[in-house]
Amino acid sequence: MKTEKFPIKITEKGVTAIIRKAVKVKGGKKFDYYIVEYILLGKRKQVWRSDLAEAKAIAREACIKVGNGLQSSLELAERDRLAYARAIEILSPTRVHIDTACRDFSDALAILGGKASLTEACREWVSRNAVGLPKITITDAGRQLQVQAASDGKSRQRQKQLSSAIDRLADAFNVQVHTITPGQISAYLSGLPLKDRTKRNHREVIGYFNRWLVLRGYLPKGTDWLEGVQNYTARNPGEIEIYTADELKKIFSKADERMVPFLAIGAFAGLRHAEISRLDWGEIEFGDKAGESFIEVRADKAKTQTRRLVPVKDNLKAWLMPYRKTMGKVCLFKNTTNQLLKTAAAAGVPWKHNGLRHSAISYRIAECSDVPRVSDESGNSPAIIKSNYLRRVKPVAAAEWFSIMPQTSLN
Repeated sequence: MKTEKFPIKITEKGVTAIIRKAVKVKGGKKFDYYIVEYILLGKRKQVWRSDLAEAKAIAREACIKVGNGLQSSLELAERDRLAYARAIEILSPTRVHIDTACRDFSDALAILGGKASLTEACREWVSRNAVGLPKITITDAGRQLQVQAASDGKSRQRQKQLSSAIDRLADAFNVQVHTITPGQISAYLSGLPLKDRTKRNHREVIGYFNRWLVLRGYLPKGTDWLEGVQNYTARNPGEIEIYTADELKKIFSKADERMVPFLAIGAFAGLRHAEISRLDWGEIEFGDKAGESFIEVRADKAKTQTRRLVPVKDNLKAWLMPYRKTMGKVCLFKNTTNQLLKTAAAAGVPWKHNGLRHSAISYRIAECSDVPRVSDESGNSPAIIKSNYLRRVKPVAAAEWFSIMPQTSLN
């Protein structure tokens, strides 16, 4: 093992520090100490350490800082000296002096007034100015998205939804996309004279549009128009309305024959209005035996874009058989809402929003008490089934509902 000879000289950047060995007595015992000596601002500076390696490190650091003209940092306390060194290192790539950086930082905080951090403000500025990104208005970008949606084979309903929401957004903001902020989107959605369910649909389209703009390079990565924006719900749990068996019989009794298949599928299979409107007779399987009949809701015609099979109950089969075809649209009306409103009015029954579907699901869950099964058949999540439909009606009412037959309802 090499024996150190003292004093030890440490030279860096043309500056030399000397390490001397000393002995101290504590409690009757002798301890070796090492004294680092160097010249700081014309005066001799001494630093005592009990470890030689640590003393050498301090000597080298002192020589380097004196050589680089950073003598003032050596007069700081240990914690402050380390912070100063880190600050110099962080600022080195920017070539900004530490006093200039501190002044700018202080001014920025004063301007922000606690409303945001300096980093958040910088990100906002970059987002709004879209440095290096192509400029495009919401109107033009919306048109591009709608063209792509058509070429990608999106359903007519989805194309209509995109067109409606984006066109309305463009009317409200005749600006370039990079200037839009989450605050503006939040105020826009809250100000729409629409129900929460429709606001939720608009919010979803805006989020989809935002992600598309990022992928196309029209917005910087990480831009989120929906950051902090209220997430509207479709409805409050328990808000839905359903029909009684007697009310449905009255509706059937006043229905145009061309609307009977629509009403029956909605009431006894629970398909959504749009799904029935897109349904083809070829997608209804009429089995020869009980339990083998089902309706195929294809992915491209389903709201959730997921294929599902919905069983055809015996009474539904009885309602559909007189109108059965090998192919062709089940619903012959373009505007089913008007027909449904007229039918309900003629029957003297208040029309209930999505009442047919809500009734079908409510009675179905009361009949079988199988949440996953009904969730799969209806295209709803188990959580929605539990919150909106579970225990709404009793099994005896469900039995009456699914026993409504053509000859019974028309008497």
